[in-house]
Amino acid sequence: MTTSRSIASRSNALRTLAWLAATVVALAIVLSPSPAAARRRLVVLEFTGPKAEAFQDDVEKLLKKGNSVVPRKKWESAADDLGATKLNEKNVKKIARKLSIDGVISGRVEKRGSRYILHLQLREGKTGKTVAAPDIVERSPSLGVDGRDTIKTEMMPIIDDLPPAGGDDEDDDEGGDDDDGDDDDGTSAKTKAAKAKAAKAKGKGKGKARDEDEDEDDDEAEDDGGGRKGWKGRGDNEDDGDDDDGGKAAKAAKAKAAKAKAAKARSRDDDGDDDDGDDDRVAASGDDDSGDDSGDDSGDDGDDSGDDSGDDSGDDSGDDGDDGDDSGDDGGDDDIAVGGKVNLTNPRRRAMDVAVGLSFTGRKLSFTTNLMMNRPQGYDGGPVPGIYIAADIFPLAFNRRNKGITRNLGISIVIDRVLSISSNLEKTGMVYELPTSEHHLAGGVVYRQPVGRSLQLEGSIRYNKRKFFIDRNNPALLPADIDIPNTDYSYVDPGVGMAYVLGPKMVIGADARFLLITDTGEMQSPTQYGAATVTGGDVEGSFDYQVAPKILVRAAVRFTTIGYAFKGNGELTNNRDGDATTVDVSGARDTYFGGFASGVYLF
Repeated sequence: MTTSRSIASRSNALRTLAWLAATVVALAIVLSPSPAAARRRLVVLEFTGPKAEAFQDDVEKLLKKGNSVVPRKKWESAADDLGATKLNEKNVKKIARKLSIDGVISGRVEKRGSRYILHLQLREGKTGKTVAAPDIVERSPSLGVDGRDTIKTEMMPIIDDLPPAGGDDEDDDEGGDDDDGDDDDGTSAKTKAAKAKAAKAKGKGKGKARDEDEDEDDDEAEDDGGGRKGWKGRGDNEDDGDDDDGGKAAKAAKAKAAKAKAAKARSRDDDGDDDDGDDDRVAASGDDDSGDDSGDDSGDDGDDSGDDSGDDSGDDSGDDGDDGDDSGDDGGDDDIAVGGKVNLTNPRRRAMDVAVGLSFTGRKLSFTTNLMMNRPQGYDGGPVPGIYIAADIFPLAFNRRNKGITRNLGISIVIDRVLSISSNLEKTGMVYELPTSEHHLAGGVVYRQPVGRSLQLEGSIRYNKRKFFIDRNNPALLPADIDIPNTDYSYVDPGVGMAYVLGPKMVIGADARFLLITDTGEMQSPTQYGAATVTGGDVEGSFDYQVAPKILVRAAVRFTTIGYAFKGNGELTNNRDGDATTVDVSGARDTYFGGFASGVYLF
C-alpha cells in the first residue's frame, strides 16, 4: 500500500502564494466597479427635535459619499408649487418624479435623559413607500462610530438598490387642461383666483382632528403665508385633511403655473455637486419590504383617485398605471432579493467574492479483486495542506442599476494545489519516499436565482483538471515495484447548489455535481487496467460567517469519488495470477476527501 505525507517546501509555497496574491490583485483592479455606478439622487428633509440640525449635518455628509444630495429648498419649492406639502406616499411620489429624486430621508430626534435617539426614515422616490427606518442612540448630539455604521449597514445598501424615480410626467396633477393662460409674471388669473379660494378652504379645515402622536408637530401645518414648516420629517402617511373642492381646484391650477418653473429648476440642477468621496458602501443587516409594495401602492392610489374628484382623477389613475409597472420592477429578481436581507453576506447581492485560504486533501484508491496474492497496491493518504483560491464573478452585477437576470450570470474559478507531498512505498522492510504532485483546477459558468425569502439556488457547469502524479524515477526501485498508475482526470461537472441565509451574518451552502469524465490518464491505458466505464460525483458543504462588512470566513468540507468498472482488456486486470483467461481486478474506487478554510473578500 502506498501512502503519503506532507513535506515542507518553503520556496515553493512562497512562490505559489506570491502568484496567487498577484492574481487576486489583478482581478480586483480589473473588475472593481466604479464608485459612480451606484450614485443615487437623494434629498434630506429638515430634521425635527432637539439638536436636530447637528444630526442632519452629519447624516448629509455621510450620504454625500457616492450620492447626489439635492438641496432641500428645491424640494420645498416643488412641494409648494404642486400643493403637496404634507409628507405622505402620494406627495413624495409626485415631487420625486418632478425632480428625479430616488430617495427621501427624514428624521426626528428625541431626548431621553442624557441620550439622543435619532429616528430615521428612508422613502423610495418612485413609490413613496418607506423602505428603511433605523433608530440610532447617541450620548452626544452627533453621529458616533456606531451611528455611522448603522447608516452604512441599514440604509446605504438599500439606497444603492433604489429604482430610478423617473423624470417629469405629463399626467402629474395637470388636470388635463392644456391652456395655461399665463400672465406676464408667469401666473394666470385663473391660478390667482384658485389660490384665493384654496386659502379660504384651508382656513375652514384647520380645526380638523389629528392623531395623538402628531401633537409635537402641530406647527407643521400649512399656513396662508406659504410657510415651509410642513416638510419637517414627521413621517406620517396620512392624506391631506384639506382636500376639499377648493384645495383640489387650487392644486390643479397651481400645478399648471408651476410646470415651467419646475422644469427650469431641474435644468439648473447639477448632479456633480456632491461628488466628494468614494463609494464606500458596506453590508446591510436589515430587512426590506419593498417587494411587497406594489399591492399596497395601487391600493393607496385607488383611495386618492376617489378623493380627488374632477380634473385630478385622471392624473391619479395614471399614477395607478405606473404602480402596475412598479410591481414588475420590485419582484423577485430585484437586487435586494433573498429574504429581503440586503447585505453582502447575502450571496444574492454580491458582484464578486474571492476566497483565499488553506485546503486539506486526502486520497484513497482501492481495487475490487478476487486475488489473495499479488493484489494491486492501492493508495491511502491522509489530508495534506494546499493553497486554495476560488472566485465567483458576476460581471453585470457590478452595475447596481441592472435588475435583469443577466446580473445573475457569472463565472466560477477554483485553484487548489497541494503545497508539497511525498508518497511512501514500503519494500523489503525499507520505506522509500517518492516525490508527488497533486492539483485541482476548475472553471465554468454559474447562474444564481433567489427562491422564497432566504434561499438561493444555483446551477453551474465547469471544466475540471485533477492530477495526481508519483515520480517513479528512483534507482533503488524497479518500475514494476510501483504498482499504481498516475491519474490525470479531465471532466465536466454539471451541478446544482443552494445558499441559505441563516441570519444577518451567517450563510450555509451545499452543492452536488455529477462528473462526466472524459479522460483518466494512465489508469485506462492497455498496459495498466484498460478500458472501463467511469462515473463520479462530488458534494460540498460550506458555512460563511461575516467578521467585517466586506469580509467573511468560510469553512467547507468536500468529498469526490470516481468509480471504475473495468472491461477486462488491460494487462493488470486479467493477468495478475498468471491466467489471462480470468478477470482478476474488476473495478476501482478513487476518492478524495477534505475541505478548506479561507477568508473571503466581497465586492
